[in-house]
This record gives sequence, structure tokens and C-alpha cells, in this order.
Amino acid sequence: MGRTKCIRCRRDIDEKDGLGTVVGACESCLSSLLSAGGQAVSEYLESVPYPAALVAHDHTVLFFNRRFQGLTFREEVGGLRIGEVLDCMYTASLGRCGETVACLLCKLRGAVEHTWTTGEGLRAVSMSYPHKAETRKAFTITTERLGGAVLLVVETPSEPTLPRSTTTRI
Repeated sequence: MGRTKCIRCRRDIDEKDGLGTVVGACESCLSSLLSAGGQAVSEYLESVPYPAALVAHDHTVLFFNRRFQGLTFREEVGGLRIGEVLDCMYTASLGRCGETVACLLCKLRGAVEHTWTTGEGLRAVSMSYPHKAETRKAFTITTERLGGAVLLVVETPSEPTLPRSTTTRI
């Protein structure tokens, strides 16, 4: 098995750093990219081989890659909340993503909030969305706090498996 190299500095990424091997950047380069903002973040996210987005504390999608946009029928996902992007059936009838009673049980919301609050990234959290049985898709998510946002990486069954250095249930 080959070593994973950082996309910016080309140094080897420690295999114990499950997120680094998933997103292809070491911690210092990732922090540097995020502080650069805008175009640098968008270009970086495009290099991630999985659907990925940077999400604000209120679950609003700040930046995303084309793979993430491919999870939805919407033409634009920036500025929407995650549940709106993933077509949560409760947002249409109960209110905005993150603000309804149903959100209290949402694993996605819980994972983002856990990572935002504690700074602890989660790996391989099992999910299914939307709640509508006829269109339901199962996937796992990985989260990591990066400055003022949470990096959300989605693995769907049709994609290669992410490294499973730690599996966390919430």
C-alpha cells in the first residue's frame, strides 16, 4: 500500500491521521488552505475524492465540491443547510434544518454539533437520507473541525471505502 502525500507540501501523511489520508492534506496545510478562504478552499475541496463540504455551526453549507452537489437535485447548495441539501422530509413541513423537534434525533446534526462543540472529529458515522423510504440512500460521514467550520465528508456505497482508523457512534 502506497503512502499518502499531502497535496500541498508533498510530505507523507501519518497513517494514524485518518482524516488526513481521506482528504489528502496534512493538518498544517489544511489550516493554511482554510485561512486563505474562497478560491483556495473551493480548489482544495475539488481535490477531495469524496463528497465534501465545509459547514458552519448552524449547519449552513459554506463551501462544497461537485461530488457533494451531486448528492442533491438542487442547482445551488451554498447557503443552504445540510438537511435542505439532502432533502430532509422534515424541513418542508416543520421548519429549517437544525431548528425542529425532529432535528434532535438527527445523526448528521448530532455529528456536526459534536465536532463543533468538542473539536473531536468523528469517523464512519452511519446515516441514511432522505427519510423518504423510496429514495433513501445509506452512507457514512466523517467530520473534523477546521477553524470556524466543520469539514463534512460523505462516503456513499458506490465510492471507495474511507480509512477506518476510528469508528464513533453518536
